[in-house]
Amino acid sequence: MIDNERKFMVAPCGIDCGICEVSTCKEDPQLLAHLVSRGIPGEKLPCGGCRNVKGHCPVIGDQCATYQCVTARGLDFCYDCGEFPCTKLHPSSDRADVLPHNTKVFNLCTIRRAGVEGFIGLSSEIKRRYYKGKMEIGEGPKIDT
Repeated sequence: MIDNERKFMVAPCGIDCGICEVSTCKEDPQLLAHLVSRGIPGEKLPCGGCRNVKGHCPVIGDQCATYQCVTARGLDFCYDCGEFPCTKLHPSSDRADVLPHNTKVFNLCTIRRAGVEGFIGLSSEIKRRYYKGKMEIGEGPKIDT
């Protein structure tokens, strides 16, 4: 059973803050130093997760517009919105190799289908396939074993 604190680490946009390096850096001093060297303010690390910091993500340096939108509408997740998916969730190839933002719609659909607990059980594999998978047209990213 996954506790409510861990469930709270899944952002309204579908990003799993619970496995985000900006959050997990508390367990890895080298990662923490690397993130600071990349321009993320050390005083904002480790991040407590989107919901805990009310959308003030240390990576973007301001309050996330997606977070503002979801909370202003009184929703838990973007998929609860009648305008889902909107342009805030539109994928982009810009920095796709280092940011998990292209996974948001897939993550949100997985949360809707499997629930937050089910998604948390899958989120590490989703992230691994995104960054390490080799795309097979019609089949999605495959992991070489």
